[in-house]
Amino acid sequence: MLFDVLADNMKKMLMINGSPRSNGSSAEILNMIAGNASPKGFLCERINLGDLRIGHCKGCRYCKAHGKCVIDDDMTALYKKIQDADAIAFSVPVYFGAETGLFKNFLDRLYALIDNKDGIRTVRFGKEKTGVVAINCGAPDGNMIYHGLMTHLFTVLKSFGVTDVVSGIIPKASPDTVKESQFAKDLLDAFDFQISS
Repeated sequence: MLFDVLADNMKKMLMINGSPRSNGSSAEILNMIAGNASPKGFLCERINLGDLRIGHCKGCRYCKAHGKCVIDDDMTALYKKIQDADAIAFSVPVYFGAETGLFKNFLDRLYALIDNKDGIRTVRFGKEKTGVVAINCGAPDGNMIYHGLMTHLFTVLKSFGVTDVVSGIIPKASPDTVKESQFAKDLLDAFDFQISS
């Protein structure tokens, strides 16, 4: 609800926690990102997908004919927040070699923001944005084995017109130690450079 009360000229960062845990490693990474973004003038709002009621995409294509999703659930308000954001951050744990089902469901529902008319694809993702993708996992070598997932999520943001995306995989992550991870620090350094440019 934070974005709903802000002045139009303030920079907004929408942070999506793709974990069912609202206080796990993914949430901690978003806290770290917010800690860097806030002093640079961003007002950050974290959305914990696990706290929302978001139905599965039905593949009915109602959105293509009517410009909105047929499902009226928590995703309806989230579409507006996505469109209004100046920056978007995804933080997602790896479950069985992929993003969580919760996060995949969220991605599927973004289909409602894509129009295809007369062979021309347009995206209703709102204003130009910068993006951050942070993947975390328990595997000590996850930074080497989950690049396919990183490429997928990076490409999702790019396909929605997000012009500048920084990304990183944080292996051997736990809520207690992720702050000390050199991989997390490197991601934050890249993010700092991105929002300072």
